[in-house]
Amino acid sequence: MNIIVINGSPRPDGLTAAMLHRLADTLLQKGADVQYYDLSKLHMKQCSGCCACYRTGHCIFQDDAERLSDAIAKADGIVIGSPTYVSNVSGLLKTFIDRGHFVIEQLLRGKYAVGIATGENYGSRDTARISAIR
Repeated sequence: MNIIVINGSPRPDGLTAAMLHRLADTLLQKGADVQYYDLSKLHMKQCSGCCACYRTGHCIFQDDAERLSDAIAKADGIVIGSPTYVSNVSGLLKTFIDRGHFVIEQLLRGKYAVGIATGENYGSRDTARISAIR
């Protein structure tokens, strides 16, 4: 099984990353092929709202966000983690979601998905609902 793990935190060594690395290690021990991505280390432009992705299935920007979307297409499952920022997912993860909104909805069809939200302050439960993939 091929699993993509995405850290939506701007801190590659923070709590969200620690939880995602632990989950990735467990998946590896169980025999899964795991690819781990820190969004903070990727180069991705912000969505321009052109909706080309909806019409063509691909973004007009050819950057790391598009390459990650290609990896998601080939995966059997995806794990997305984010810290709680102002009762929402991180801005970094929101940028990726905006970039892949239409494409990701199509790419996740029939895949296993897990959302992990970390937080210590008010709003953590709201973030968990926003990051949940249904």
